[in-house]
Amino acid sequence: MKRVIYHRGRRAIEKKINKKKVVGVILVIMIIVFFVVNMLSEKKDDEQEVNTSAELSNTPQNTTNTIQEEVEEKKYEDVDIPEKLGGYDVLGQLVIEKIGVRQNVLSKTENASLKLGVTKFYPPQVNINEPGNFCICGHNWNNILKRLDEMEIGEQFYIITRETKERIDYEIYDKYSCEPTDLSCLDQNQDGKKEVTLITCNPGGLTRLICKAREI
Repeated sequence: MKRVIYHRGRRAIEKKINKKKVVGVILVIMIIVFFVVNMLSEKKDDEQEVNTSAELSNTPQNTTNTIQEEVEEKKYEDVDIPEKLGGYDVLGQLVIEKIGVRQNVLSKTENASLKLGVTKFYPPQVNINEPGNFCICGHNWNNILKRLDEMEIGEQFYIITRETKERIDYEIYDKYSCEPTDLSCLDQNQDGKKEVTLITCNPGGLTRLICKAREI
C-alpha cells in the first residue's frame, strides 16, 4: 500500500515537473518571438527613419531653391525704375554687371536724352525685351558705356522691362567696330528671336563699337 502511494506521489511530482518544463519552454519561445518581433520592428523603424532623413535632406534644398527663386523674382519686382527721366519715358533698365553699368533705357535718342543715359535707337516698332533687334546707344562716358570695349563674346548682361519687371538675359555673340555710316547692325532678324545691339563710340569718336547679343 505504501509503495502504491509512493509511486502515485512520484508520478504527480513528475507531472508537475513536466508541466513546469513545458511552461518554461513556452516562456522561452515567447521571449525569443518577442525579441525577433522587436528586432524586426526596430529595423523597420530604422528604414523609415533613413527614408525620412533622405526626404528631409532633399526638402531643404528644394525649399532653398524655391526661396532663392522667390527672392530673386521679388528683387526685380522691387527694382526702382522710374516712369520718366528728364521728360523721357523709361522703357526699362540695362544691367551689365561686369563693367558696372545699371542704366535706365530712355525712349528716344536725342542730345538731351543721351546726356541722361542709354537710349532706344532703333526700330520704332520693337519695344524692349520683345522679338526683334532692339538697338541701344549711349555715350562713351564713365557712367554710361565707356567700358563696353571690355565685354567679350560669350559674356552676358540683362535688361528689365519697367512695366512687367521681366528680366531677359542676353549673351554677346558678336563684337566689332565700324564706320558711323555702316548701319548693318540695325538689321532686323526674321526668326522671332530677341536680340539687343549695344552701340557706343570708340575713343576719338571716328568709329562705332558694336556688341550684338541674343536672348539665352
